[in-house]
Amino acid sequence: MTTDIHTNLGMGHNEVADVRSDNYTEHVDILISRMDTFGIDRAVLTPHEPLVSTELYLQATDIYPDRLFAACSIIPRPINLAKQKLNDFVDNGCRALVLHQDLYHPQDPAVEALVHEAARNELPVYINIETMTSEITTFIDRVTTLHSDGRFVILNMGGLFGFPQIIPLLTRPNIWLELSTTFCKLVESPLRVFLDAVVQDFGVRKLVFGSGYHSQYPDLMAAMNMIDLDVETSRLVMKENAWLILGLPFF
Repeated sequence: MTTDIHTNLGMGHNEVADVRSDNYTEHVDILISRMDTFGIDRAVLTPHEPLVSTELYLQATDIYPDRLFAACSIIPRPINLAKQKLNDFVDNGCRALVLHQDLYHPQDPAVEALVHEAARNELPVYINIETMTSEITTFIDRVTTLHSDGRFVILNMGGLFGFPQIIPLLTRPNIWLELSTTFCKLVESPLRVFLDAVVQDFGVRKLVFGSGYHSQYPDLMAAMNMIDLDVETSRLVMKENAWLILGLPFF
């Protein structure tokens, strides 16, 4: 029972931007069909304000409430409004807070206040990084230290060249790496040695299945086969780690 911890309606960036209130049901049906094809039972939709609204993805999850869940995307300022939105989204069933790099500055106290509110609500925080910087690394270091009982997922493994910079922080039990396109690239690149080191030193409990776009399912499944996981380790990456992060029941 695989859980895709990070996906979008639409098959790529342009298609995601085209998902609207008048056509999202069609995109939901396509996603569910793709999930069925690849044996994925549940998925978390990850919005990106203002391009993709949390409200729209919440409506999408209502179509298949046992299979689809939503994260929430919130601009951290004004902070009082951001906190209220977060609590409203939690009340409406959102399973995670997504922080997109282009929506906040890592030194802004407002974003740390929002992370604190997420931790107070026992909500995992997804950190979506396009380009790893020293400020982002310091931010991740700081919030994962302050909220040792929180759950933090680095989407797309921090990017192909950001991934090695995240590795020193993986000693912390509250950080996971979501696979997406970076994983597909890593298994066939010289940087594969860093991935092998993570698996050897920390085990696959640090890795969690996620796609970004459901069109990546074939590449992800092929990449998973290339690292020769056995039944137990595959179960951790594709099922149990996601259930632990999201607080979903084990099946």
